[in-house]
Amino acid sequence: MALELVPATEDQVPRLSQICHEAFSSLHDRFSIERDIPNAEVGEMIIAQTVKRPDYTGVMAVLDGQVVGSNFLLHSDEVAGVGPITVDPKVQSKGIGKALMQWVIDEARRREIRQTRLFQEGLNTTSLSLYTALGFDWRDSAVLMQSLPASEEDPSIRPLVAEDLDAVAALSKHTYGFSRAKDAAQLLEWQTPGFVRERDGKVTGYLLATLFGHAGAESDEDLLVLISQAARHLPPPLARFICPMARPAFYRQALAEGHRTMKMLSYMSLGDFVPPQGAFLPSIQA
Repeated sequence: MALELVPATEDQVPRLSQICHEAFSSLHDRFSIERDIPNAEVGEMIIAQTVKRPDYTGVMAVLDGQVVGSNFLLHSDEVAGVGPITVDPKVQSKGIGKALMQWVIDEARRREIRQTRLFQEGLNTTSLSLYTALGFDWRDSAVLMQSLPASEEDPSIRPLVAEDLDAVAALSKHTYGFSRAKDAAQLLEWQTPGFVRERDGKVTGYLLATLFGHAGAESDEDLLVLISQAARHLPPPLARFICPMARPAFYRQALAEGHRTMKMLSYMSLGDFVPPQGAFLPSIQA
């Protein structure tokens, strides 16, 4: 078996997208849960962005001349994010995932990134064991939730625009402990739906949709309004969010407002770790 890691390229996006779809779908089908990536077209929406965005670096695993997987490092802001990592189901359990994860660790260290974070599928004990063995620490559990749309429009909610990025920087630094404004700028450039809550002329919360988006707010009430209002304008697969279990009161309120728990995730990190605090929603990568 000759395994080589080479830079991810745009001409391989269709192949990487198919692998992304098959890898996640085989896992989800095995445990009879809803697929995150139901077809290759959804996979391409993800992979095309990670390959083309300048703040991602990615590699492909090539086995005996055939592309069989990939992994990516998001390094737009102070804390890096990992993924998506995918390996063709036909060649899993052959050390390919380990090689892809070791690459991302080495790349983060080469860039002198002090914090690297990821979310791991809670039902996948294989990846949990691998990430732990490679040095990642479990930090928290989280749940993926399906948002319930609000019944009425709230006039305090409006679309997020580039002029709001300073507010995104301040809110994310307050909640995450670091600014996520550069990532937010790239998400906006890729036309990711975004929303802010503005009260008395001040932005008190923001939300970028999809699992690659994130949110931060001054209060839980701001955040819950953003979640339910954003869901009015999004198809259900995009109206989902990650709720950290370290915030039980917020999770309890989300349940009370009708948002539905879909599955468990594990929040893991490598290197220094500053626990996020306050009203926030993490992305699937960080």
